[in-house]
Amino acid sequence: MSKKYYFENVDELVQHLIFKYKELSPLKLQKSLYFLFAFYAGNYQISEEQGVAESDYDYPKYLFKADFEAWTYGPVIRHVYDKNKKDEYMAKEFNFEGNENSEISKFIDDVSEMIMAKSDFALVDRSHDDKAWKDAIAIGNSSPMSEEVIANEYKELFKNMG
Repeated sequence: MSKKYYFENVDELVQHLIFKYKELSPLKLQKSLYFLFAFYAGNYQISEEQGVAESDYDYPKYLFKADFEAWTYGPVIRHVYDKNKKDEYMAKEFNFEGNENSEISKFIDDVSEMIMAKSDFALVDRSHDDKAWKDAIAIGNSSPMSEEVIANEYKELFKNMG
């Protein structure tokens, strides 16, 4: 049985992204976390459903524990927002040793490069297209967003693309 999360703490990924990209606006950091989580979870669920395994490694279901809330400008992890606002994160490269880890590293690099190429507000607009955010924000600002709902939405999105 694999572990549920690749990163035991989302702060490890935040520090890695800060190491890799130096300066990240709060919006770009939050949208990076959201889309990395959603793309990974959606792809994982398709692989599970189709019984597809690209390696012998048993990948975790989620990239990290996603405590997203629906805020006005899109999904936000509150504790990351708070720590980042207080400048409590240090740039620190994550050690991706081993073949299975190099796949995760490549995934993070590929997806984050696409994210960095977009403006902050293009990312906000894109996150506002997601039903998971729309449903949560309809309940009220700061409403929780379910990991499973996000994963299922992206699974369907990727299935329809393929």
